[in-house]
Amino acid sequence: MNSLLRRLIAWSVLLVASMTASTVAGAQGAAPTTAFSTYAQRLARAYSRLGNDLLIIRSRWALAGATDAAFDQEPSFFYFTGDERLLGAVLVIDGATRRAELFVPNLPPPLRLFAPSQAGPAGLSPSSVHVDHVSDWNAFASYVDDRLSHDPRPTIYVDDGGYAGGLAGALGTPFDRTTLGNPWLVWRRSIQQRWPNAAVQSGGAIISQVRAVKDSGEIGTLRQVAAASAVAWVAGLHRVAPGRRQREVEAAVVEACVRNGGDVSFWPWAMSGPNSAFPTPFTSLDDPRHLDRAMQAGDVVRLDIGCQVDHYQGDVGRTVPVSGAFSAGQAEVVDLLVAAYRAGLGVLRDGATVSDVIRASVAEVARRQPALRTSLGRDAAAVITRPDGIPFWQLHGIGLDPAEGLPDTLHAGMTMDYEPIFVVGDQGFYMEDMILVTPAGFEILTTGLPYTAAEIERAMRPRGNRE
Repeated sequence: MNSLLRRLIAWSVLLVASMTASTVAGAQGAAPTTAFSTYAQRLARAYSRLGNDLLIIRSRWALAGATDAAFDQEPSFFYFTGDERLLGAVLVIDGATRRAELFVPNLPPPLRLFAPSQAGPAGLSPSSVHVDHVSDWNAFASYVDDRLSHDPRPTIYVDDGGYAGGLAGALGTPFDRTTLGNPWLVWRRSIQQRWPNAAVQSGGAIISQVRAVKDSGEIGTLRQVAAASAVAWVAGLHRVAPGRRQREVEAAVVEACVRNGGDVSFWPWAMSGPNSAFPTPFTSLDDPRHLDRAMQAGDVVRLDIGCQVDHYQGDVGRTVPVSGAFSAGQAEVVDLLVAAYRAGLGVLRDGATVSDVIRASVAEVARRQPALRTSLGRDAAAVITRPDGIPFWQLHGIGLDPAEGLPDTLHAGMTMDYEPIFVVGDQGFYMEDMILVTPAGFEILTTGLPYTAAEIERAMRPRGNRE
């Protein structure tokens, strides 16, 4: 790499990081498969929840890093605009005027090396990004000033980054409290400092409500996501074996995702042995080797993966045996989990609550508890039925983020993962599918995968030897 190019790259990185109008630029990249009317309906739902208030949503403010699989737009910005590539743009959804205003900066010369097709506000038509008006980034502050001059009482809701923002803000470290570790907190505080007399709050709850029920186009894309994710999960399963490293399994998943026309939605978890026990897998996010280790016979593996298609994320998994066969105790625990899982799904429908689902699962474990034969199985039942035994047993949404919030009451059109998780004997057990809530019940989107211990063992055998 010659010295001129190095200087240009360094200059560009510094410019992007400064987050000013002169450092970032936007481009048209609307998703072609979503009808224009769909975006109008999304905005209408936002207006109805905002009343006279404002919702401000940022696009991505930086290019993809050299270690990223690809550039990925901020989910909520993509949801409302359909734009895949804008940098440094700000979307204002105004509940009082029922208008969507987009503010886009011009591209500085150094960044044109990396995004030569990107245009500034003059080259971006409002219809291409499904808004009422596109303006220069510098008009953003004056727009809000004018809005507050006519009505100083509105709340300004600010996007908190959803799943990614939640991770950034969840550390509780001194860096978080001083804003250095959380760019979303920096953004929110910048808005508060610019308009100190305004009420500034997180817009996460409003955005979550608008995005919770998926439209037909989203559901169609999520079906593709689920199909690709199921195939990739099986590819990872067939790479599990004693002596192999976890990252070999993870690489097989990524390869399958890409081969099926998508991308990896999050780096896969092939967490074996002690790594399988929650919350240990979370520590992979702070480990350069992703907790990589050689898998050992007798271990179980949390094989938790997802493919991404058109920005929509997948998430599916099971607990599997490294050696291809569970011990008697492990098999009983897996089958107990399957029974609990299915009991929970049995009450899943429009109007059911998250607590209804989990309560039905725990009741099924209690019902089966007296008949359990192995010490591991009995210990598992004791853990699951203990009031504080299953802190990570959960349901979460799935869509543009791999773990979206869910309201306690579920409604038809929501897509979610039911993810029972628990630890027994220092081993982690879990399973999850991508599920669509329907008026009469539910539909599992990640079809064709094994559930019971015997089905998982059979799926791990070489083809032709699965009878």
